[in-house]
Amino acid sequence: MQKRTNEGSMTDSDPEETTEEAIMRATYRALSKHGYPALSISKIDEEFEKSKALLYHHYEDKEDLLEHFLKYLLDQLDQDLASIETSDPVEDLRAILDRLLPPDIDEEQMGFQRALLEIRSQAPHNDDFDRQIRRSDELVLSELTSVIERGIESGQFQDIDADDTAEFLYTTAYGVIERGTSLEDRAIMSRGRRYIDEYIESSVLSSSASRSDD
Repeated sequence: MQKRTNEGSMTDSDPEETTEEAIMRATYRALSKHGYPALSISKIDEEFEKSKALLYHHYEDKEDLLEHFLKYLLDQLDQDLASIETSDPVEDLRAILDRLLPPDIDEEQMGFQRALLEIRSQAPHNDDFDRQIRRSDELVLSELTSVIERGIESGQFQDIDADDTAEFLYTTAYGVIERGTSLEDRAIMSRGRRYIDEYIESSVLSSSASRSDD
């Protein structure tokens, strides 16, 4: 769920945005500032440039709004991942990882990632959150697996198990995000990304692909 937040488009107002988009942007900003436990409709309203009545007109409560927010992010992620496919699986794999674990992350993005972790922790108790989070995982794993399979077919990747490698990369990236955001330590995230890149270099790329990157 990264691209729109990494590029800052969730924070920048667009005069042509719909009411739903304005609500989603306000929710993003409120989550980044306050986190999930302290989030309320009133906190979202503080970031919303239109009438508070519109929030209650569209959503019953905080949980209903957040379910739609997660779905909105996933729709954006789906579009984003579909747009990055090139003829180079190596480039595509790194682009996906840039979405999951960006090389640089600012204060607001750290706050938002922390809030997403807090929402994720509620999944065992909230069927709606659970459904959206499972969809997120399936989407990312599917894209990673597809890219890895293309890399194997093209000879740019080693003859590895695409499903297992995708699972390992995603689980590792998520662990880095969880630890880095929980401790508010960007260095952890930078090191973690470097370790993932080193793993790809040594255990995913073929020798010819590694040489061409030098």
